[in-house]
Amino acid sequence: MDDLAKLEDQAEQYARNGDAQAAVKCFCDLVARYARAKNFPKAEALRERLMAVDDMALTEIIKTAEIIEAEKSNAIDQDHVDAFKALYDTLTEEETNALYFAKEPLVLEAGEVLYRQGDVNTRLFFILHGHLKLYFSREGKDNLIATLEQGAIAGQDSFFGSTLCTTSLAVQSSAELQVIERQKVAAWKESVPALEAKLQQFCHKQDVGQLVTKKGLERRMCRRIKVEGPVVAQVLNASQQPVGKPFRGDMADISNTGLSFYIKATDKSAQMLLGRSLQIKSTLEAGGKRQRIERTGVTVAVTPLFFGDFSIHIKFNRPLKSS
Repeated sequence: MDDLAKLEDQAEQYARNGDAQAAVKCFCDLVARYARAKNFPKAEALRERLMAVDDMALTEIIKTAEIIEAEKSNAIDQDHVDAFKALYDTLTEEETNALYFAKEPLVLEAGEVLYRQGDVNTRLFFILHGHLKLYFSREGKDNLIATLEQGAIAGQDSFFGSTLCTTSLAVQSSAELQVIERQKVAAWKESVPALEAKLQQFCHKQDVGQLVTKKGLERRMCRRIKVEGPVVAQVLNASQQPVGKPFRGDMADISNTGLSFYIKATDKSAQMLLGRSLQIKSTLEAGGKRQRIERTGVTVAVTPLFFGDFSIHIKFNRPLKSS
C-alpha cells in the first residue's frame, strides 16, 4: 500500500474514532498532494470527505479549494485556451478551470461523421485543429453551410436546445477536438452557476441559423401557416403502437411536412417527447372549411415557453397533400 493510501486509511480511522481535528488535517494534506499530482477528481472527492467529517473547518475547506483551483490553473494547456481566447476572456479563473477540465479530447480522421441531421446530440465540440464540414440535406442534396476550423464550436443548437440535429457535421481532414458532454454542465449549477449562461451566450454568436441566412440558404421545404384548433397526440412505440394515454394541446402552425402545437407539462415530461413518434389528430378551420388532420411523425424539437407551456414541433412521416 502506497503512502497516500495509508494516509487516507489513517484519516478514516481518525474520523471513525471521532477525532475530527486529526482527520481534517490528514484530508487537507491528501487534497494538496493529489492536486499537485493533477489527480483532480480524487482531490475534489477527498475535499468533499473533509467537509462531511467537519463542515465547520472553514479555514481548511477554503484552503483546499484554493489549492485545487491553483493547481488546475497551472495544469491548463495555454494553447488550448488561446484557441478560444474570446470565450475564456469572459470567464473567471474558477469558470475557466471548470470549462477546461470538463472537456475530453477527441481525435478524428477525414470522413468521420460526428452527428447527422435528425440525430439526438448531447455533445458540444471545440475545434482545435483540422477542418470540419457543417451541412444540411434537402431533397437528397447536401448543402454546405460552413467549413469550421480552429476556434469554432459546433453542436450548440442541439446541445443547448431540446431539438434533434438540424444539420450534419463531418470531418474534412484529420482533426483534433475537445468535447463536453451535456451531463457535465449539470455539475456547474452549484459551483459555477453563471458558466452555462456565459457559454451559451458565446455559442449564440456562432448560431447555425445565422450562418444559413448569411449564405442565402433555405432549410424549410414548405411554408408554415398559422392555424388554430385542438390537437390530440398519442405517443407510439417502436412498433408504432400507442403507449399510455393521449394528451391534448393547441395548434400553433402547420405545413405540408409538419406542425407545431402547445401543451402544458412538466419540464421532464415535455423533454421526454424529443425523438419520440407521435400520432396527431386535429380538426382545423382553414379558408372557411373544416379539415381533419391525422398523421404520425417524430418530435424534432421541444421549446420551453412560460409558466409550464411548451411548443412541440413534429415532422410528419408522410406529407400532407399540397391542397
